[in-house]
Order: sequence, then structure tokens, then C-alpha cells
Amino acid sequence: MQNQSDTTAIGSDLSGRTLGGYRLLHKLGSGGMADVYLAEQFSLNRRVAVKVLRPATLMHPEAVDRFSQEARAAAALVHGNIVQIHEVGCIEGVHFLAEEFVAGPSLRAWLKEQGVLGPDAVLSVLIQVAAALDCAESGGVVHRDIKPENLLLTPRGEVKVADFGLARVLHDNLELTQTGMALGTPLYMSPEQSHGGKVDVRSDLYSLGATAYHLVAGQPPFRGTTGVAVALAHAKEPLEPLADVRPDFPESVAGVIERLLEKDQGKRFQSSSELLDAVEPIIAQRAPPSRTAALPLRWNPEAAFGKKFSKDYLAKSTFSASQGHSGTSQHASTVASATAMLKASLDREEIDRIVSRRVWAVTGALAAFGFGVGFFIGRRRLAPPGRRPPARPRPDGE
Repeated sequence: MQNQSDTTAIGSDLSGRTLGGYRLLHKLGSGGMADVYLAEQFSLNRRVAVKVLRPATLMHPEAVDRFSQEARAAAALVHGNIVQIHEVGCIEGVHFLAEEFVAGPSLRAWLKEQGVLGPDAVLSVLIQVAAALDCAESGGVVHRDIKPENLLLTPRGEVKVADFGLARVLHDNLELTQTGMALGTPLYMSPEQSHGGKVDVRSDLYSLGATAYHLVAGQPPFRGTTGVAVALAHAKEPLEPLADVRPDFPESVAGVIERLLEKDQGKRFQSSSELLDAVEPIIAQRAPPSRTAALPLRWNPEAAFGKKFSKDYLAKSTFSASQGHSGTSQHASTVASATAMLKASLDREEIDRIVSRRVWAVTGALAAFGFGVGFFIGRRRLAPPGRRPPARPRPDGE
């Protein structure tokens, strides 16, 4: 059990602190279980991302176990489209995970800044994520939370699948979740996952389809006022065809996305390799493969997003010469700009979540007030005549 001093120590911003072989430079953002820091790894003189479990998470031993499970499951998956795990540990009561730092936006941030994706771009996403899931599938791992926020873009346009925090190692007997408990995000969750059914790679493929639909249509395939409403829509509501949303979109690509979103698991692609077999010929037909061709989602940190951020933050993101770090100024500037973009994207996503929660809270309060007023008026109208207030007598002569 975490003692009070340890909990207090890790309850604040750890920027500037040394944690084992890492110096935590500054906080990039926060997830459901941990805070994420940009850090310097002393031994290899490189930047990494370090996740530090929050004090509230440490109060739940099963969550700490899940954190370790995430590290073991993801560290075993070595693939160019998967964020690599470097180390997991606990130092002075601080549970942390060091992983590959991807200096780029999530696809959610990209969608907000750049708009919907064209066919070549979404095909690039599908084939890269499918390759990552194929690697995970071979290792017996299901991601369980594929969504735009968990797909990160490098400047070269490579897609990296992040956060296997909800993954379950299929051959492991350790159960870290309650039976029937749904893990994931309702906007992209498969029907079987939402009602606690058996989950396998086909569920990840469904979530990939929901993500691709959002990237193409500009909105998720199903929406609702609550998570339960969204989950029910995934299970019951018919999908609006992409041809109705994007009439200009190629039918072949739309067909792949819509097959991924089949409610019946048996009608979807049955494996990641089957999805790859379907996508590769479409890509070859649209543009013959070339080793020198740039990926559709490549971006320039200086030109695409760099001007959106302050010079102060860019200066903060760079390693200072006084700390004994070397490297070309051009490389430092590029990485710093990309880091700034990632930080700003995470901040905007957190603001969106806060605003969304407040909007729903205000809406609920107004609805409750309206219901109360309507109930009071109804009671007044239905009250027996004898209980109504007597009419005020009129003066003589009126």
C-alpha cells in the first residue's frame, strides 16, 4: 500500500525531477491512469515519454497490476507501427513506464486541424494499423481501445499505435477486469465489447473501422447523448453509408470501412492479415508502390503546425547547451516544434473533454429544472376546485 508521504510526493508536477535514468523535462498531458512527461534518457541521450501513475490510481492495486500488464504485453510487441516500451519500474514509490516518444499529433488532433482524410490517407492509416494489429494478434494481444487519440503520426506520416493499457493477453490466466466489464471508448467500441461479450481481434478491427469512418466523414459512425446510448446505437442502429456522407469517396475504400463496421463478427474481416489482403490491391491500383514515394500523411513540423505555438514553449522544449547536450540546431528545432504541437494537441483535447462534461452538466440541470416547473404547473392544474385559492371578491360596481 502506498504510504502518505509517497502519495503526496507524486501528487504534483514532477517536471525537473530525476527518476532513475531519466530526467522529466515537462508534462505533455494526462491519461486515464497516468500523467505523461517528456523525458531525457541519460544513458542513450534521447527523448522518451514517461508515464507516471497518479496517486488515485495507486489506491487500486488492480490498476497497478494492469499498468504492469500493459508494459509486459506491449514490450513483447516489436513493430514499426507500435509505440515501443523501453522500461517499467517503481522508484521511491513512483510507478512509471518509459516508452518511445512520438513527436507528432494524434489522428484526432490531425482531424481537428487539417480536416477529413482523402482515400489515400485513410488507406495508409488502415494498412499501417492493420500491420500493428497483425503483430499484436500473433502475440495473443487485443488492444481493446483503438481510436483516433491512440493513433499517433510521425513527421514522415507513419502511424504508431499507442496505449495498450486496456490490452488483455489472451493466453494469460490473470484476470484484471471484472467479468462482463466493458473496456474501451463507446464512440468506437464494437457491439460485443459494449455488452461484455467475447472480444478478439475482430473487435479491434471494428474499432479501426469506426475510427476510419470518423476520419472520412468528420464524425463517428454513431452518436448519442450518453455512453449507453452510443453503445446501443452500435448494436442496433443501421450505419449511414459513406456514399451518403461523402459521395465523392471511392466505393472500394468505403466498402472496406463498412465491412469493418459489420455488427455481426462473422461478417467482418476475420483477421488483420485478411484486412491487409483486401487493402493492398486497392492501394496498388490507385498508386503503384514505390520505395521513394512519401506517405500521404507526412507533415513538416515547421510549416504545418509550428507557427501555432509560442516561441517561449519552443525554447522550453529544447535541450540547453549548459546541460551538456549536443545535436544540430535544425534537428533540435524540428523536434521542439513537433513536441510543442503534441503538447498543444493534448491540451486542446483535455479542454474539449472539460467543455463537453460541463455542457452536459448544464443541460442536465436545465432539464431537471424544466421537469420541476412542469410538474408544479401540472399539480396546480390538477388540484381539486376546493383546494384552489379562493377568487378575490371584486369591489361593488364592477
